[in-house]
Amino acid sequence: MLKDKIREDFTNARKEGDAEKKNALEAIIAFIIMKEKTETGHVVTDEEVMTGITKEIKIQEEIKTMWAGKNSDKEEEAVKKIEILTSYLPKQLTEDEVMDLIRQADVYTDASAKTKGMIIKTIMPQIAGKFDKSKVNPLVEKYLSEK
Repeated sequence: MLKDKIREDFTNARKEGDAEKKNALEAIIAFIIMKEKTETGHVVTDEEVMTGITKEIKIQEEIKTMWAGKNSDKEEEAVKKIEILTSYLPKQLTEDEVMDLIRQADVYTDASAKTKGMIIKTIMPQIAGKFDKSKVNPLVEKYLSEK
């Protein structure tokens, strides 16, 4: 499981003195522990871990943007964390690949809001952890407007 790999890498980073990797994985370890403690007996799935990683990457992107041009050390630290965290995610899909999935999921003749919802519902499980979910809605809207 992904959480086991992350815990192992975190422990190794601590032992080896790899502060960058240790710091990057701390938030994910905290996410896993919190998830397991709030839902007694719950075993965190790889999908949940990937969701936590994705959220942490977004946080680091905001930090990077916030410090851009102001504090290069903090900006570089955020960039390194993003690189480390991204390595735990599956290969990311491009917008073109997601657009192909949208085309394949469109079995409807109209371009209504219901059609949009059904397409999104169909492709979301296919892109979990592989594409930024916040970008799906605009892509589906673009596809339907050109239909």
